[in-house]
Amino acid sequence: MESLSRDELLSELSNAILYGKSDRALELLDKALAEKISFDTIIAESILKAHLIFGEWYARDKIGSLKAWEFCFFTTVKVLKVLDSRIPQPEKPPFSVIVATVHSEGHITMRDVIATMLRGKGLKVYGMKKGITANNIDGPLADETLKYVVLSCSEDATKPILDELTKAIRARRPDVKIVAGGAMAPRSGADMVLNDPLKLYSLLVDHFNN
Repeated sequence: MESLSRDELLSELSNAILYGKSDRALELLDKALAEKISFDTIIAESILKAHLIFGEWYARDKIGSLKAWEFCFFTTVKVLKVLDSRIPQPEKPPFSVIVATVHSEGHITMRDVIATMLRGKGLKVYGMKKGITANNIDGPLADETLKYVVLSCSEDATKPILDELTKAIRARRPDVKIVAGGAMAPRSGADMVLNDPLKLYSLLVDHFNN
């Protein structure tokens, strides 16, 4: 591979994700990991950067950007899969977290990015790959180390499911706090609302320690 500076490597990786060039993205990712660039940095300066640019593109050209979305999405999935495979299992995680979207929520990319990010920080993460309801999270809720449910919620149509879910979580585990991000977060009834994923880990740890 050509010689690239750290910043050039991260920028090239971001572009490869944005334009759905999977082979190129995985090649660049391998190089970034070989050069000991942290998971945090890769997520912030490549994955999240790509999706921020995509959001700006979508605002300018909804039809044109959506034609390219599938390629961007599947490249992101492949990059996250590699990162997940490189994250060691935490020996003594301070607490556990559910990271999820509710059933019928279509915007799932940020959910998966956040799950990988928190795993990289050493937390035990229940990354729920299917949308959840009040009836399908009994297993994680039975974990006494579970302290937070992080929900990515964007679609208005999911509000009834979201309301039922938050009510059920509080009934079964009143000690567990709900954190929400996304367009619907202010109306989610969550205990905490946060729309900057890079600040999430600090928010959880600070809350847990206080």
